Amino acid sequence: MPNYGFAIDLRKCIGCHACTIACKAEHQIPVGVNRCWVKTVEKGTFPDTKRFFFPVLCNQCEDAPCVRICPTNALFKRRDEIVDLNASSCIGCRACMEACPYDQIFIDPNTHTAEKCNFCANRVENKLLPSCVSVCPTECRIFGDLDDPRSEVAQIVQREAFMVRKPEKGTGPKVFYLGAEESVIRPEASVRPLVYKEGQVHLRPLGAPMPDPENPGDPRVDYDIPHGQPWGIDMVLYLLFKAISTGAMLVAAVLWYMGYRDAVSTMAAPVISLVFVTLTAVVLIIDLERPERFYYILTRSNFRSWMVWGAYFLTAHGALSLAWLAAAWFGMDQAISWMLAPVVIVAILATSYTGFLFAQGLGRDLWQGPSAAIDLIAQSAAAGSASLLIASLLLSGGAPGIDAFLGITLAMSVIAHLVILVFEHVFSPSPTRHHELATRTILKGAYSRLFWGGAIIGGGVLPVVMLLTLGATFSPVVGIVAALLALAGGAAWEYIWVEAGQSVPLS
Repeated sequence: MPNYGFAIDLRKCIGCHACTIACKAEHQIPVGVNRCWVKTVEKGTFPDTKRFFFPVLCNQCEDAPCVRICPTNALFKRRDEIVDLNASSCIGCRACMEACPYDQIFIDPNTHTAEKCNFCANRVENKLLPSCVSVCPTECRIFGDLDDPRSEVAQIVQREAFMVRKPEKGTGPKVFYLGAEESVIRPEASVRPLVYKEGQVHLRPLGAPMPDPENPGDPRVDYDIPHGQPWGIDMVLYLLFKAISTGAMLVAAVLWYMGYRDAVSTMAAPVISLVFVTLTAVVLIIDLERPERFYYILTRSNFRSWMVWGAYFLTAHGALSLAWLAAAWFGMDQAISWMLAPVVIVAILATSYTGFLFAQGLGRDLWQGPSAAIDLIAQSAAAGSASLLIASLLLSGGAPGIDAFLGITLAMSVIAHLVILVFEHVFSPSPTRHHELATRTILKGAYSRLFWGGAIIGGGVLPVVMLLTLGATFSPVVGIVAALLALAGGAAWEYIWVEAGQSVPLS
């Protein structure tokens, strides 16, 4: 079978956008979204300026991260190695958009499913060239079989110097650029003073290196297609609700093991867990572009996707919470003791899997690494102990033994969370320019006030001081305020983590 690829000679591209128009006409792409487009970067100062044109399209990766993260196998590799999409299986979760390091997947506003370039597979099957190749007036696009030594594209790759987009991601892209300028091929290498689209001026991305060029000669983006952030407040609510649900059962299991077997650990914890795991599921389903297809995650499962594993973990967590509540209702203490280990294991899996899911979002450097999964466990313990502390104080007006334990657990969990945040984002050097720009928005940019004032001080240091200073003697009001502050601080960080991670342009 063939192994198709592109070579694009940027020295010949004149930025006519014929490829964009041909692609739209061939595939009936709606206004406002594109399978391919031409980015323009200008460099220098008048009159000594240069303009570079950069055609952007799907890289048809050898190891495609979009295929790996898609929970329903809607994205797949054909026998000819083209990465294609089956819209009838797509649920519109937008995970593939986060996974693609090249910003090449979008949601079709008509079908509400994902869409992307597939090298015009419909034409290739009929021995025709992709539409963008057939209309290029300068023949700067060369398409063919990379495994056929007689093909022009294979010969170019063998004999000429080329560049690919983001080789450090290890995806094995099959679009090779000749004569590429660094400021064009790396989106974070050029500033974005303004973004133009269809005659309108759009705000610059939050992750832009600076608001305006400090040096007028710096490379700057003159034309690009702005893309929104695939995940938003819905993902923040999902993270918060899941932390409360899993944390309530995690802390309840510890309470039961420590001998605290009152209404908080037996009834309040599973009720809180069930309420918030239900809210978690509701948020996830509502957020889908095709919510009526949510069950595809379980019926068309791609077990390489952490989203699928998360669905099973959350289902198991809900089932165990219900079983715990039933056992407590019927006074089956021995059954609860048997459930301790499964409850702890499943709660940890259900709360930490999201760190691995976000890490599958290969396009977002801020989300890479194992620290997120560890931090999610700390946040879960904090959210669970905070919710149970509020429940205990409201139910009993304060029981010194269990309230003191919950207060200390909450304080220690928040401290662990703060240590991870400070170490990961303040003292650790950024491994990539992309990561550096995202971190800058947290520490000094758009999210700095919320980070320092909300996530660190108001929602972190302040409740810890309140809990550790007053200890078991605090009033119910003080305990509830400290718990609410901790929950608000956790929500603030989740918002920052989701938004800042998506603030840096990918194309």
